[in-house]
Amino acid sequence: MASPSAAAACAVPLSRWILLRRNLAAQDYILVLFHSYLLVRVLLAPDSGQAVTARFIWSGLLGITLLGIALGRAELLRPPWLRALLYRLCVFVPVPASYLGLQFLLPALRPVLLDAQLLQIDELLFFGKTPAVWLEPFIRFGTVEWFSFFYWSYLPILGLQLIPFVLFGRGQPMRELLCGAMLVTAIGHSLYTLVPGVGPHAAMHFAQSLSVGGFFWGLVDQMVQSAGAQLDIFPSLHTALPTYFSLVSLRHRHTLPFRLTAPVIVFFTINIIIATLFLRWHFGIDVLAGLLTAAVSLHLAIRISNREATRSAHGLQPVWEPLGPSQG
Repeated sequence: MASPSAAAACAVPLSRWILLRRNLAAQDYILVLFHSYLLVRVLLAPDSGQAVTARFIWSGLLGITLLGIALGRAELLRPPWLRALLYRLCVFVPVPASYLGLQFLLPALRPVLLDAQLLQIDELLFFGKTPAVWLEPFIRFGTVEWFSFFYWSYLPILGLQLIPFVLFGRGQPMRELLCGAMLVTAIGHSLYTLVPGVGPHAAMHFAQSLSVGGFFWGLVDQMVQSAGAQLDIFPSLHTALPTYFSLVSLRHRHTLPFRLTAPVIVFFTINIIIATLFLRWHFGIDVLAGLLTAAVSLHLAIRISNREATRSAHGLQPVWEPLGPSQG
């Protein structure tokens, strides 16, 4: 018969495993499935330098995510604020970091580009032309600079929307905004592997060059060429993520900070969406797919958030443990 101390030693790992399983939130499953899918895709890709780099990146992203989930949900760390901080870092940082890895992963899949098919869909939907062609007569210095600024603003918008909520958010708005942003990113990056293309700027010929722009056009062009994934057009996440932020902001417009930020976010979102077409990065169908991705993600995030609002009442860890006593 095993001694009481031995039985107690065996009970500790079991209790932690049960705690981990009980505390898992929907976003944990979403992120593990997301990173696992991309890792499997690149593991099955033909061997190449890009494939090797992408395998290393996604092994790391999945490993960091699993570590954060294990430390947080199994409550392996004390005090709770440290556990909450490490969980946030380990599950949040790999999501935007995955975009940087796409420049290795997507080419490693040896994709067959679908720009011709996407253009055909545009011609059916937009009266015989893709929106970039309809917008070509309006190209001049001022318009190129205007829309280049808003296209570039996508990254600051993401940071200003996500980072404060990761660190200081609380309650249902936090759960909805962050869970939905994860869903948008997971859906978008996964679809990039299924519907690859380079966009109108590379797949089509235009009479009028965008080089008439100045500082902001140069900034955007350099950003895309240096850090862009190049094959990431369907759906347009430049459309999906700002649209998602706008929908959440309008949904909670009677509360702070959304009462102040909603008009600004909506204004920027409208201009960013037009910029994706005007600057020839996307086909019209990419934008429509981005809008649909945002709408579906909001619907799912609301349902998930409503279900997980009762976790504490059932003795489960909150989806986002507070970093301080003022957070709920």
